[in-house]
Amino acid sequence: MLVEEIYVFFTASTRRYELLTESLHRCGNQVCVPKRINTTRWSCRADATEALMQGYSQIASVLEKLSSDEDEMPEVRCKANGLHERMCMLETGIYTVFWNQILERFNCTSKLLQDSQLDLNSAVAAVKSLKSFVQSKRDCFSDYEREGANKSGTTEYVQTRPRQRNVRLTPLDYGRTPEAVLSQSEKFRIENFLPVIDKFISSLEQRLAAYELVCSRFGFLSELEAHDPNDIQSAAKILVTAYSEDLDECLGNELVQFAEFVKLFKPNEQKNDTSAEQFMYQLIHEKHVNETFPNVEIALRIYLVLMVTNCSAERSFSKMKLIKNRLRTSMLNDRLCNLAIMSMEHDVLREMTFEDVITKFAT
Repeated sequence: MLVEEIYVFFTASTRRYELLTESLHRCGNQVCVPKRINTTRWSCRADATEALMQGYSQIASVLEKLSSDEDEMPEVRCKANGLHERMCMLETGIYTVFWNQILERFNCTSKLLQDSQLDLNSAVAAVKSLKSFVQSKRDCFSDYEREGANKSGTTEYVQTRPRQRNVRLTPLDYGRTPEAVLSQSEKFRIENFLPVIDKFISSLEQRLAAYELVCSRFGFLSELEAHDPNDIQSAAKILVTAYSEDLDECLGNELVQFAEFVKLFKPNEQKNDTSAEQFMYQLIHEKHVNETFPNVEIALRIYLVLMVTNCSAERSFSKMKLIKNRLRTSMLNDRLCNLAIMSMEHDVLREMTFEDVITKFAT
């Protein structure tokens, strides 16, 4: 990837890095230096593309200078010239502007989904709005093309030579209308730009379907007092069907009564930083009504332990990088998994007493 290659090229030499930082600081604005791409975190990808977007012209000028510097080694000059030529391509300018906008929105939405106070209804709305944002970019190719031309300094696409194929003509082929010849701009839009948009939309739809499934089951709990008894009964039936082993058929009746119970306490006791579901669960335990509303307590517990965020794999990779370092390269899979769980659940681990574990190990 171009961003990664630029980062590696400049950080491999202190002299090249100093030339770049001086050029970036000379422009006067708060411009970031190129950063390494982290494949497990959207924030690092957004920061890397933003740094390339802001310092595009400065990075290109430094690469051009290094490509003709006689003090540099031939392979360094060749590498700098190759990177400079790629940055002078219209396609690179278009993708730089496009990825900067897309990843900036993905990064902000990803941070929102990691908020511990976020409820499922807000998560669904956030992903839906992100999907609409990506869909709106299908008709913005001309704007990206214009901004990409300003970045790269050219309006010409790289000419690709079409592959010659030997096709045997049949009697039915004579007189057939020849295929339409697309311009380079239209060809790039159809073959490169639109497939990226469609892939984004497809991935968001898959993730949105998972959120909507859970929201269709538990979404009514956040506004329980605003629903009439018939709506509560219908929503409770759906929830009981999904969790038949945990909930009883009387959940609907409990929720109808519990809605009136909550109205008596909510205006006075709910805190601003507490969600409606958290307040209801705390209310059940503070007022000691567990036996009166047992199914409501179970339903709220199921809902509150569901993770709105979907970055558990990212956290696992982050912990693995800390655990399996260069001094522990011989670690096997079982020990790595156990240490990763202990590291991720360190708050639980610190509350444990190890006398029994030590005694068992000693015997």
